[in-house]
Amino acid sequence: MIFFPPPFPDEILYSVFARYHARSGNENTKKTMRDLFGSKTVCAVTDLPAYLNQLQMSIPGNPISVDTLLNKHTLLPFFRPFMPVERYERILEQLIYGNSQSVYMKMGLPASGVAKPVVLRYCPACVRFDRKEYGAAYWHRNHQLAGVFICPIHDCYLNSSSILYAQRRNKHEFVMVESIIGHELPPLTSRGGEKELLIAKRASDLLQTNYLSIDVQEVRRKYLDLLASKGMLTAKGSIRFQELIPYFVHFHGRELLGRLGCLLDVNNQDTWLHKMLRKPRHATHPIRHILIQMYLNVEMAKICEGHRVGITDVFGKGPWPCLNKAVEHYKEQLINNVVITRCSDTRKPVGTFSCCCGFIYSRRGPDLNATDKFRVGRIKHFGSQWMNRLKEINEDDTLSLREKGRLLGVDPGTIKNQTKKLETFRIITLVKDSTTSPNVTIERPMNSRKKRRVSSRPKRVDWRERDQVLAQEVERVAKEIKYSGNRRVTRSEIGRLLNRSTMIRTKLGKLPITSARLTQVTEYVRKDDELLELRGGHTTQMQL
Repeated sequence: MIFFPPPFPDEILYSVFARYHARSGNENTKKTMRDLFGSKTVCAVTDLPAYLNQLQMSIPGNPISVDTLLNKHTLLPFFRPFMPVERYERILEQLIYGNSQSVYMKMGLPASGVAKPVVLRYCPACVRFDRKEYGAAYWHRNHQLAGVFICPIHDCYLNSSSILYAQRRNKHEFVMVESIIGHELPPLTSRGGEKELLIAKRASDLLQTNYLSIDVQEVRRKYLDLLASKGMLTAKGSIRFQELIPYFVHFHGRELLGRLGCLLDVNNQDTWLHKMLRKPRHATHPIRHILIQMYLNVEMAKICEGHRVGITDVFGKGPWPCLNKAVEHYKEQLINNVVITRCSDTRKPVGTFSCCCGFIYSRRGPDLNATDKFRVGRIKHFGSQWMNRLKEINEDDTLSLREKGRLLGVDPGTIKNQTKKLETFRIITLVKDSTTSPNVTIERPMNSRKKRRVSSRPKRVDWRERDQVLAQEVERVAKEIKYSGNRRVTRSEIGRLLNRSTMIRTKLGKLPITSARLTQVTEYVRKDDELLELRGGHTTQMQL
């Protein structure tokens, strides 16, 4: 990669990649994937792209930190405040070093009931402004949030594009907004409703402010205090759901709640509102937090009060030093901002310091003397320059683990762990490339496979019965595809329609009838194709 387009304000990374592909001159999208991520098998993801460490290292000069890519150009800040710190850090690590396949499950999005947009959306007024200000329109993060129907800036309904939010077929394709809209834009649609506008503005606030994770029990206590002021708690502190739900539905309106996937039934004792306000054991979508905050007339900034303390009181006055020993500006005071939270165990303030080199560290306060300014409590993110330096010193066999740790400012255990991550990422990339490049050979490190824990539970799956049922379903779906006339009968298409792609790909050894049926229907298609070709050839001869 010899260049990378600077991201525009609030531009989603998908849009930046689309602009890069259009200007790079690459003849296909897989070449673009290799430029960006070092592998042509990475899929295009709209909201939460992964492999960001590899992306950041691929950008010439590394001018953009991973922290900036995540917080300014993905949708992660929208979900962060309502995730436990431990879960957020696991997701963060996965997006930086791995893929995003299981991120949605960890965030509880599939079970939330709040559906993602079907297609990418844009605001005509924003398009006009972007063309005048930046020379081209682009996809905005604000417009791709679930539950947001209008532009929070111009108060008009968003226009739907023809580009799917989650591509099924062209999984490596990035599409610019300029390529699907003409010079003459459609007229602005009618203004949105008052509550729709407030939802859009509060969702935008979550996205732009980048609030830190808040203790869900603390959030629940604040909700209960506000409900008590509305008379919605009994003398023993129980919630009067029979009274709360009708008031809540009347406040927002059934139509709006239905569009958001947040309808409530007063006769149901296990709604999403029950799960949120009782002991919170389930992840709750941010849109639902916005709805309850609107009903209680409280803003997110007020909810966060008590989780922040004065900067000058605990960590002194900035700027603060970068403590990355792998860079030339080590100990130079380049960090102008610090984010302060409370330790969940000790309730002491914790400061998080982010440098432009991608190095992020934190320490527990308060600072008691001048030397505390140069103390690292925990490294949250190492950054590409630190990882590149680790690669370099790992090539020197004369250095011990302790010496490597001294050079990079960490302990030997951290050197081993980060080296494993580098090796794992290299192997994943090679494995993906080997699927399309048969000449690639992969050397796996010894003991790279973890021993699986043997379960003592009896096998509950009746594979014989499942095999018979699935074989019938395969035959039924194959006929439907064949009669549709516009799709080929393939294993992948059958698995997708049955929602059994993984089972068909990995468990056919336990499904002999299904395996034979799949072979039969796919071979039948090939014979039909051959017959069609023969008929076509015969027709051509007759015409001659």
